[in-house]
Amino acid sequence: MPVRRNVLIALAGAMLAAVPALSALAQPETSARSPEDRDARVPGSRDTIAPESRGTASKERRLIGKGPIGIALLVPPDNGIYRRAAQALIAGVSAAHERDGARVTVEIVEIDEDAAMLRQLYDELARRGFSMVLGPLTRSAVDLVTAAGPPPVFTLALNQPDQGTVPANMVTFGLSIESEARQAASIAWDEASLANAARRPRSAVVQDTSPLGRRAAAAFAERWRELGGDVYQAVTIDTVTTGRVRSAVARLQADVFFVGAPPAVARALLIALGGRATIYGTSMLNTGAVQGSEAAALMRSPELDGVRLVDMPWQVQPDSVSVMAYPKPVEMHLELQKLYALGIDAFRLALQLLEHGTEIDLDGVTGRLRLSAIGGRAVERTGVLAEYRAGVLVPLALQ
Repeated sequence: MPVRRNVLIALAGAMLAAVPALSALAQPETSARSPEDRDARVPGSRDTIAPESRGTASKERRLIGKGPIGIALLVPPDNGIYRRAAQALIAGVSAAHERDGARVTVEIVEIDEDAAMLRQLYDELARRGFSMVLGPLTRSAVDLVTAAGPPPVFTLALNQPDQGTVPANMVTFGLSIESEARQAASIAWDEASLANAARRPRSAVVQDTSPLGRRAAAAFAERWRELGGDVYQAVTIDTVTTGRVRSAVARLQADVFFVGAPPAVARALLIALGGRATIYGTSMLNTGAVQGSEAAALMRSPELDGVRLVDMPWQVQPDSVSVMAYPKPVEMHLELQKLYALGIDAFRLALQLLEHGTEIDLDGVTGRLRLSAIGGRAVERTGVLAEYRAGVLVPLALQ
């Protein structure tokens, strides 16, 4: 398969010359999880699934397109617990390829999480002249790639390593719940600072017992402290009732509350607070009731009115120019829609990297995507702030 050698040389050189890698942040499991995989910890938190549950990679490889530029898409086995996540990702890549991929052939490669197998695969892809690798998708597989050092084929990993740093010739891109929480903290801080100019703003964090909720809560609190604010000790809610929540937060005189938990906790907190503070959250609070969507009438959640959250344009801004450019599989579950959107933006980023090197500023369906040519090891994703109004999520323009 012919390769654009000049692009590859320039790209590899830029990455090898970059400054030391940024510290890796954990990726969210929820952004890749399907309903049947609810406890699977698909790309994100520590992967505790038994090896046999991950499936066995097929040797058959499906091709998308017939262009001269070769991109390998590394996905979990289709007979394993991550099959629905992989299928949603592939569908998103296919949708983006249909629109912009005339020059590209995508070869879909199922992989086992085995270091020796991955080394052999990379050697094969380099020998065949592939321009780029997209993936792996699970964090444990990304760990195996990063542990081997700079990959021989430039790689856009769709998760971040659990430990260590991102090597040269590799960039990470994913749907981090932590990044949403940190963005929510920055937005809430700006608002609270204006309202409380005479003192340092205070925030309170309410979380559930899940690893996902705790990671979101910790990221919000960390960012709030970085900005100079005070944070109460996190409140953990294991049984959701209005009475329990009211009792748990009664003494907290916070200007802002953050919810790292499902919508039921936000509902109870909203009643308990009686409007005395603004509630923020992440995509965990998205019920699917989005302004302009077909599901809005069915999923309307007026009991959440006033709650704000950070999510991707694909989920809360259906009239975005970028979002409208791609078909939306309405039958796909809300969580799998995120992986579909990830696939769209992963392919678009791949094209940008091949054409422009490591300087990227892209209006993506998962958010505003940026990568710096100097020291860039992770694509920065900025989501959309939305608020429940009359039971549906309405995007808010930031001042």
